[in-house]
Amino acid sequence: MAIHISALSLLSAMLLMAFTTVAPAQTPPSASRTDTLGNIRTAVNKAIGAQAKTVEVTTSGNVLVVARPNSNMNASTHEGRNNEAKQIASIVAKSIGDGSRFRTVSTIRVDYMIRATASPTGKVVDSVEFRKGPDGVFDFHQT
Repeated sequence: MAIHISALSLLSAMLLMAFTTVAPAQTPPSASRTDTLGNIRTAVNKAIGAQAKTVEVTTSGNVLVVARPNSNMNASTHEGRNNEAKQIASIVAKSIGDGSRFRTVSTIRVDYMIRATASPTGKVVDSVEFRKGPDGVFDFHQT
């Protein structure tokens, strides 16, 4: 009987230790991806000298979208926006590289839009796309 009580006590102590041990938390994939999108936004802001609120980076399926709401480029020509979009796409492509989180991205789209301050949506002035070719490079797409 004493052996059974000792064994039960030992088992109870081990279970207590197992349930009270703190395991380090893992970063959820979405938080990690959000950090990367924030880093891309920062890199784009720095490279093109944009105001903080005129660059937004999101993903939707296999498309990575860089929105430029209320940018001074809205008043520019299509060619001017194309030139800036090429610079943005280059930064984004370098930032996502071959990272496993973004390996499914097949398109980088830069949207120039007008948005009212309180509105989550806006009117797209121009959209410039870069599509990933078989070589893995994002190429300027003309329609």
